[in-house]
Amino acid sequence: MSIHSSNPVEFCRQLAAPPGSANHYATLYLSAAQQSAAWAVLALRHELNAVVTRIAEPSVAHARLDWWQAELQNAAQGNAQHPIAQALSQHVLQQPGHDALLDEMLNGAYARLHSARIENASDFALMSYREDTAAWLILTDISGQAGRAERDFAHALGSALTWTRVLHMIGRDAAQGDIWIPQLTLQHHGLTSADLMQPCTNERTRSMFAELGQNIRQHIQHARGLLPAAQQHEHIMAFVNLAHAEALLNAMQKHDWSLLESRPELTPLHLLWTAWRTAGKARRGKIPTT
Repeated sequence: MSIHSSNPVEFCRQLAAPPGSANHYATLYLSAAQQSAAWAVLALRHELNAVVTRIAEPSVAHARLDWWQAELQNAAQGNAQHPIAQALSQHVLQQPGHDALLDEMLNGAYARLHSARIENASDFALMSYREDTAAWLILTDISGQAGRAERDFAHALGSALTWTRVLHMIGRDAAQGDIWIPQLTLQHHGLTSADLMQPCTNERTRSMFAELGQNIRQHIQHARGLLPAAQQHEHIMAFVNLAHAEALLNAMQKHDWSLLESRPELTPLHLLWTAWRTAGKARRGKIPTT
């Protein structure tokens, strides 16, 4: 796969954070160095997700992931050919440990090719680590100087965002046969995967969605409380993502958790307003932590 670009960072921005998207507004208030790293990581995640969700033939998808595995190795050695890998080489892989985290993101894509459901909380935690937390461990440590507080924050942030995405996309994913809510959670509510593949949300399913939504709100608030106020300005993108997740939960609740027949979205204006307000609070260390 050969793609050429004279500006790898701009290629990543156009792919992963186009105007009007949540990623566009989440990265809008970052420094240039932070933006370059963020767009590169987000672009890789976009590409890996596209392999899993858009390539119908498993052998072709697996071959594409193998190609990315080799290209990430090239990036670590400074020999990347793809603009995403070039941007990663220039803006992400300069810090020790980031190569292993990119590998975890790739491992998450491989895992999704081989399994379309999650059995228990441990399986979900591993999926969350690979698909979200690994990226956030990079994005909260672009300079390579993060401490324990930032790492704990990245783990809590990743978990909250994974749960938000799984709940938000449940209708589409279930229709495609992918069930990412743990089977034990379904059993606890007297449900099976078949209940999530129905065209309408029944009351038992709606009750589970509402309970999950409340749990996610607690995850979000827990994540916000892990960083001292003096460090909030360093992690504007993370706090904007949490605010966007909270706004999505509000939208889902407004639709009475009817998530099998509809998927509420945030308008670009809502995304911009939320990002602007959150960035202002983070700069002043005024993000609520309780």
